[in-house]
Amino acid sequence: MPATLVAPHAAPAVLIEELDGMERAVALYASDMPNRCGWVDNSTVVGWITQGVTRLGREEVRRRASFLAGHRKLWLRDMTTPEINRRHKKRFPSARRLGVAEELASGSILWITVTPPARHLPAVIDGTCPKCDDAGKLWVNKVIDELSGWYEEGYVPCWVCQDGGAV
Repeated sequence: MPATLVAPHAAPAVLIEELDGMERAVALYASDMPNRCGWVDNSTVVGWITQGVTRLGREEVRRRASFLAGHRKLWLRDMTTPEINRRHKKRFPSARRLGVAEELASGSILWITVTPPARHLPAVIDGTCPKCDDAGKLWVNKVIDELSGWYEEGYVPCWVCQDGGAV
């Protein structure tokens, strides 16, 4: 007979300073934060962030925040695909709640100092790259010298999904 877990796991303590803005937004989304809220004191916001991290776990918060950051960067460039939007909607069904969570998270950066490691959250595309279809490279015509008409063709790393790219 399989064992049943009766007591919840004790999550390791997470310092709020170790979370970047997107991670805080994901944690707030997963917490008991109301869908509509006006002014909230700082201790309440910290409590909600801690509750969200405890519910999801540190790694899941980071994973979802990476996907959220990738979606935001693609959305700003009008490059989201139906597949990426569907997965984003599945992860964050309430756009209003996500907006409130992002607003509170961005406000928390004013009074909580973020540690340098928290600033290195990768932006990840949840699905195939809309520019290169996950090939990782693009065929381009490079202008070497426009006056002499010197052009070269070849592959370059995809500027959307590869290291140092837009996402």
